[in-house]
Amino acid sequence: MNRRAVVLPAVAAALVLVATYGGSSPAAHPERSRTSTIDLLASAHPSGAMPTVVDRAYDARGWVRGSDVSADTAALTSATCDGCAGESTTLQVIYAGRPRRAHLDNVANAWAQECTGCTGTALSVQVVVLRGRPTAVPNNRALSVTAACDTCRTSALAFQVVLVADDAEPMGEADLAGLRAWFDEQAAVVRASVTEPPTPEPTPTEPTPTEPTPTGTVPTSSPTKPVGNGPIKPDRLMRRDAGSALADLEALLTDALDAEAVSADVELSR
Repeated sequence: MNRRAVVLPAVAAALVLVATYGGSSPAAHPERSRTSTIDLLASAHPSGAMPTVVDRAYDARGWVRGSDVSADTAALTSATCDGCAGESTTLQVIYAGRPRRAHLDNVANAWAQECTGCTGTALSVQVVVLRGRPTAVPNNRALSVTAACDTCRTSALAFQVVLVADDAEPMGEADLAGLRAWFDEQAAVVRASVTEPPTPEPTPTEPTPTEPTPTGTVPTSSPTKPVGNGPIKPDRLMRRDAGSALADLEALLTDALDAEAVSADVELSR
């Protein structure tokens, strides 16, 4: 049940997340209803007093036990002041020991509102390793919003990979270092998507009149120079690169864990 997707959703409103920690299990049947809840949140909200805010969250814990596993990973950024810049990143690796159900949510959300020259980025990566074949419900989202602002830019990127392996063990230091290096590359990509100068779409140019070409010669023309202040990747190239990055992540994880990926998804919103 592999699935891959790279989408750029059109969003009209910002997302508000409320993270709830903890879980309870009725005393009568604790072995059948024990719930383990794991949350990881990075939150960057710059202000006039602190115009640049970077928040990074990382967690690669050991095995989580429980018949029900609920995991929420989120990176949230908002920019609402002139010239402000916010950046949030999360990387969570979860190992679940033979749960019956696994509810897995991953979200990257960045928005800018009522400001000039403000930027916001969010990157969230969730990796879940399951023993056995539980009922898994993965959900992966990226939301990017700008409203009532001038020259403001936002970008959100979310990766989620769910793997199963009966004999999986937590990744060693070398494999985790490889995962962190991949993650740092994606953080740099998201950051560059709001800091590089934009390039307008090229416009058609009128042909330049030329002198008649003597017989027996081949006419030549001068190349048209690109218009704009500098290069920035169009959305189609960002989507292509995000899909390639997802394939790299899946290959890294399946090799390190000797596991099978049952869900692999990426969402990009700009």
